[in-house]
Amino acid sequence: MPYELMDVETANLVGRYETEIEALIEVRALLRANGTAYAQALALAYEDRRGRGRLVAEGSTLAERAAAAQEAQRKRISA
Repeated sequence: MPYELMDVETANLVGRYETEIEALIEVRALLRANGTAYAQALALAYEDRRGRGRLVAEGSTLAERAAAAQEAQRKRISA
């Protein structure tokens, strides 16, 4: 699975996801359960088919990305 969500404070893998949207849904759920400050502990990375990884977003940027994805989904549904 190409997307990995990590808790960087504990160095634990939170989960692996096929799509970024799936990972962002989990981010939103974690922030609802643990409070928005928990975003500072989270990082989302992507690994391509060659095994090269890159950081997608972390901390408040990740929280903003998750919120923006949710808003975009709402707009698609209401359109």
